[in-house]
Amino acid sequence: MLRSDLSTALLLSGTALFGEGLRAAGRIAAATNAKLLAPYPVTRLERGAGVPLVQRIPYMPEQATEFLKNIRQLILVGAAAPVSYFAYPGKSSVLTPAECEIHALARPGEDYVGALDALVAALGLQNRKPLLTDKAERPSRPGGEITLSGLATTLGVLLPENAIVVDEAMTSGRGIMAATTGAPPHDWLGNTGGSIGIALPLAVGAAVACPTRRVLCLTADGSGMYTAQAIWTMAREGLNVTTVVFANRTYAVLQREFAGLGVGAPGPRAADLFDIGRPTLDWVHLAKGMGVPGSRVTSLDAFAKAMREGFESNGPTLIEVPL
Repeated sequence: MLRSDLSTALLLSGTALFGEGLRAAGRIAAATNAKLLAPYPVTRLERGAGVPLVQRIPYMPEQATEFLKNIRQLILVGAAAPVSYFAYPGKSSVLTPAECEIHALARPGEDYVGALDALVAALGLQNRKPLLTDKAERPSRPGGEITLSGLATTLGVLLPENAIVVDEAMTSGRGIMAATTGAPPHDWLGNTGGSIGIALPLAVGAAVACPTRRVLCLTADGSGMYTAQAIWTMAREGLNVTTVVFANRTYAVLQREFAGLGVGAPGPRAADLFDIGRPTLDWVHLAKGMGVPGSRVTSLDAFAKAMREGFESNGPTLIEVPL
């Protein structure tokens, strides 16, 4: 498959997404022009300048189908064939085109690194350098009013080397991975299933495991309320976590899934369940009440200032971004 002229991709999971597994995949990509992909539910992804580039399949089914439309051969390394998170009436859950041939090199639970190393040997690529992400020049830091693209670019400007990014910004953070592709090397931890509220406790776990590294936690007001007690743990343990709460005052991802059912606009009761209000959440006071310094920002300049202070602090901080 890799020696053919067809558009081919390796869909990587688990240990294939970091360390020696990712280096082996990078050698294969360099020699064969195969793309390296990751499912949207990703446990850990090593990325940044000097690391093989892996593209994450988008969450939205329409975007994922468009993303995969030209792939004619898909080689699975620990991953399942890509399907949408949820089933929608009248729509296929399969995200790959009908003519795409799918082959499992390593099934879930098998030795992904060993499978990739064996493939490298079969192709005679032991001395081949991996295809690495170029070091991008840091973009100019944007200013002015808050926009989603401006927030993403600001994070791309300021992300520290060797940071751990915990990402549950399902709606507001979709541009952040693209904006940080050429940032200094870092690890990306994502939502591993369809549950809500993983970001704050996952950030606690990452900071406990790696106390010398800065953890950036990206969450939203809705998902954050599922596990807000993790903020108290951050304070109690003095963890180096900078938490950004994108406060859009709604369960936007649930609104999107409701719309996918094709049953029309939500009625008053359903619409009320999507709303986060009555009363409006105050994340700055919530954080301070649990011992974490917090601030609310209303401009990109203030966001950049708060991010710098958070990354330089010795302990946890929280930034609320009203949207």
